[in-house]
Amino acid sequence: MTIDNLLANVPSPLMFTVGACFRAHLSALGTLQHIGQIVVLQLLYGYVFDASNQARDAEEDRVNKPHRPVPAGLITSSGSLRRFWAVMPLYSLLGWKLGVLEWVVLFQLTTIFLNLLCPPRLYLWCKTPCMIISTVAQLAAAWQVVSPIDTTALLWILLIPFVFSLALPFEDVRDMAGDRAIGRRTPALILGHWPVRIWFAALLAGIPVLLHYALFLPTGASPGRTAVCDALVATACWLPAVRALTLRHTAADRITYQMLILAYVTTMMTSLILWA
Repeated sequence: MTIDNLLANVPSPLMFTVGACFRAHLSALGTLQHIGQIVVLQLLYGYVFDASNQARDAEEDRVNKPHRPVPAGLITSSGSLRRFWAVMPLYSLLGWKLGVLEWVVLFQLTTIFLNLLCPPRLYLWCKTPCMIISTVAQLAAAWQVVSPIDTTALLWILLIPFVFSLALPFEDVRDMAGDRAIGRRTPALILGHWPVRIWFAALLAGIPVLLHYALFLPTGASPGRTAVCDALVATACWLPAVRALTLRHTAADRITYQMLILAYVTTMMTSLILWA
C-alpha cells in the first residue's frame, strides 16, 4: 500500500531529523533514539495518506497503478478506509507522545480534505497547496522531535516543501490515463504535457541556485562543504529536468518522477550543513 511513496515519506524527514541532531550536538545514542522515533512516525504518516488516497482513487489506480491492494483485489475500498480510521488514533497518540501533535493534526486535517472531501473538479486547485502544507507538517515534526524550531529550521521547513511541491504536477503527466478515466482535472490534461514538462524542467534547473543563496550560504559553512551541497542538489535536480524533456513516455515519466523524489531526499541530506 505504501511502497510508491515510501521514498518521500521516510528518508527525507529522517535526514532532516539527523540534521537537527547534528545541530544540537546530540550523542550517537540520542541520535539513534530520534531516528527510531521519526521512522515510526513517518511510517504512520505514509499509511494515513495512502490508505485514504487509495480508498477513494480505486478507479484511477486500476489504470495507473494496478499493483496497489484495491485494484489487485487484496482489499476493498471500504477496507482501505477502515484501515485509515483505525491508524489515525495511533498516529495522533504517537504525535502527542513525541511532542509534535500539532503537526500531526495539521497533516491529518489536510489529508482528510484532499483525499476524502475535495471533489475531482477542484483537484487542480487543491493538490499543490495541500501537498505544501503536508510536507511542511512532515519536516516540522521531524525537526521538533529533536529540538524547538528556530528561525534557521523554519526557513528550511517552509522553503523546501514549497519549491519541490511546485514540481509535483509532473506526476499528472505520468497518470493522465487514469485521471481522464475518473474525470479529474489536472494541469497535464488541461494544458497538455509539454507545458508541464517545461515548467518542471525550469523549476528544477533553478532550485539548486535558490537553495545555494537562501539556505547554504547563510549557514556560514566552509566553501568546501557548501560546494558539496551545491553539487549534490544540482546533480539530483538537473538529471530529472533533462529527462522530462528528452524521455517522453509513461515508463520514463515514472522514473523521472521517482528521481524528483530522490532529489527531495538528497536536498534533505544537505541539512547536515547546519552542523556547526
